Amino acid sequence: MKITSDNFIKHFKKGKQEALEFVIDEYIGIIKAIIYNTLKSYSDDHSIEECISDTFLGAFENARQFKGNSDDFRRWICTIAKFKAIDQQRKLSKSPTLIELEETQSTVISAEEEYFIQQSTEDLLKMMNQLDNIDREIFIMKYFLNMKNSEIANQLGLSKASVDNRIYRGKKRLQEYRIGGVFL
Repeated sequence: MKITSDNFIKHFKKGKQEALEFVIDEYIGIIKAIIYNTLKSYSDDHSIEECISDTFLGAFENARQFKGNSDDFRRWICTIAKFKAIDQQRKLSKSPTLIELEETQSTVISAEEEYFIQQSTEDLLKMMNQLDNIDREIFIMKYFLNMKNSEIANQLGLSKASVDNRIYRGKKRLQEYRIGGVFL
């Protein structure tokens, strides 16, 4: 039987190798972006590739626990990727690394500045919750996952112009929310 976007979840839960291959082909882009953006500061391509493999393997081994449709599956596998990347980040941060010390002094952020940055991020997330699901997803991909507009368009099945317009309109809405103080 041919694996399609309509039946891949059923076959994936049964442990079919063809379904795993379909999932890898379908979701490799977003999984790679999530993991790369979490681990890029370590400059360790091997760890990134290992984490990508662990994500798909972890999803395959725990597929029976998944309940939902293909949109839920996308969120589920992206969550697995994020947690695998965080685990890998913890491992990498514990291992000793050689760092070249520069003579220039780095900027230290005060506790007060850090609080305002955290508060700004929380306010932004509250405002983003006011956007439509598709617009919120585009903003997350653009500004949190650092994806290009063309990559977002390909991932969501939209035209690049549509993504550009949604970003433009979304920014305007966020600006209106910020000026108007509309928070729920």
